[in-house]
Amino acid sequence: MNKTFYKKLLKILSNKPELITNFPDWILSKKKIEKIKKEQDVAIAEIAGRDSFAAVIKACELRNFKAIVPTIAYTGTEFGNWEITFKKVEKLKATLKALGIKTYNPIILGAPRLWKILCGRYSLQHYRKFKYYSPCLGCHTYLHAIRIPLAKILNCKVVIGGERELHDEQIKINQINIAIESYIKLFKKFDLELFLPIRYISSGNEIERILGYKWGEGKEQLECVLSGNYRESDGSVIINRRAIKRYFNEFALNIAENFIREHI
Repeated sequence: MNKTFYKKLLKILSNKPELITNFPDWILSKKKIEKIKKEQDVAIAEIAGRDSFAAVIKACELRNFKAIVPTIAYTGTEFGNWEITFKKVEKLKATLKALGIKTYNPIILGAPRLWKILCGRYSLQHYRKFKYYSPCLGCHTYLHAIRIPLAKILNCKVVIGGERELHDEQIKINQINIAIESYIKLFKKFDLELFLPIRYISSGNEIERILGYKWGEGKEQLECVLSGNYRESDGSVIINRRAIKRYFNEFALNIAENFIREHI
């Protein structure tokens, strides 16, 4: 990735505009769109932390993908050095190249207004209605939803995600079964597949084995100011599955679906 391209990406990540389908040519030109649409067995990859990179590699082991389109989404709460993420993308490119798989330059996207609606604006009302709430549920809905219009533009039927139901002994409420099935349900509404190749891998050591190098969970990646908001002071997690299911069925999925339909 050249320095000019990288500097332009950093400017977008600093300003965080609404960027879903109206990409500048230097990110996604009409020529590039047509090129990707002609690719055989191409998939969009969700790029974020350690698990997302492992998921791409695992997906390419399990299926015969010929090309990968990495996508990096911004939210309203991440902080840290973006350079780390882009260096990891370059490392992923080298890994996939050795497997004979083409990797395109990453596409940056985001929708701050959708993130606000799903994660922040109605938090008080959600807590009153459902008696349980965490912005992490809306955030992962957002991260998956905003890639669906791009998948339609590129005619990609598969989006690779790094969701895992178990993280050794840790529980993440945005990746429990109810949440993951909700994300999958959203993709099915648009005849797309959210492919989660590491969903049932609980061991962090196995994730590192797939990656081929050491990378501790939560390390060497961006952080979120709301991380761990659903944990008690002792680190334990109390899950209200009924409330989480209601949040998705009565709010998040409807909001996300309407947003996607407006953009396709």
